[in-house]
Amino acid sequence: MFLQGQIVGKYKIIRSLGSGGFGSVFLAKDTWLNIHVAIKVPHKQSTELFKLLKEPRLQAALDHPNIVRMISAEKEDKVFFMVMEYIKGKSLEKILDKEKTLDCDRAIDYIIQISGAVNHAHANKIVHRDLRPSNIMISDNDIVKITDFGTSVWLNNVPYASTRIGSPPYMAPEQFQGKATFQSDIYSIGCIFYEMIIGRPPIFDSDPFKILEKAQQGKITPPRLKNNKIPKEIDRIIMKCLSSKIEDRYRRASEIIREVSLFKGKDSAKHEIDDILRRIKAREQVEKSKLCWNCRRPLPYKTKKCPHCGEAT
Repeated sequence: MFLQGQIVGKYKIIRSLGSGGFGSVFLAKDTWLNIHVAIKVPHKQSTELFKLLKEPRLQAALDHPNIVRMISAEKEDKVFFMVMEYIKGKSLEKILDKEKTLDCDRAIDYIIQISGAVNHAHANKIVHRDLRPSNIMISDNDIVKITDFGTSVWLNNVPYASTRIGSPPYMAPEQFQGKATFQSDIYSIGCIFYEMIIGRPPIFDSDPFKILEKAQQGKITPPRLKNNKIPKEIDRIIMKCLSSKIEDRYRRASEIIREVSLFKGKDSAKHEIDDILRRIKAREQVEKSKLCWNCRRPLPYKTKKCPHCGEAT
């Protein structure tokens, strides 16, 4: 679509960063601000601007340190493109291709960051629908950045997204049936966690129908049976994410953060986890349900302490 050295508006194309099913991504220089940016050019250049703006508008609504920032959406010479934050690093997919597996501590660190980003998206009523290693960037200083919201959708006043879309090895059973929910992203997190410590997704087959069948039946070998060095608690967390039934999974990505953090024995007052949990708690307190963040039971109006479990609200 663009060539090395080409000038597109105020951007100078440096090189291609890769191409996927929905678009091509280029490294470019903003010649006005003198910074590097990533430019994504959708393969389908629709004449209807509102269709092209769906992805950048959705991603621009998110403001989280573990989500790639959308800077601008522009059109030059009839070519529509998005301008995003450039992450100097590698995708999790490339890291796993080279290293095969990650040690448990490193995998946990990445999962905490991924879950924090997903929790933020869900708080904004956005389900990603295509969480997989190739859509997760890891910067040179080990900061996770989720990208590619091309298949994402807002769930406003609807129980699920009806379009059947995603990457089969990371798709929840209901996602194959066109009923993706927030818990479908939880399942994908479980798949990524599993792959980081085992070296492959929990269900790996070239036939998507076989993946669906095994996922529906819960035919997933617990990671600890493949590697007995994996802690029992991590095995339990992963398998809960991968439950075939939605109601048996975690309800929120914040619950994954809490459990893996407790496993590591981190003091919740420490900066990283404390900051994440503080923001999560603040968002949960304004939800319509008005449930206790700890025991999930209804709270009396304007109460400062849950009458059921005694936790501060």
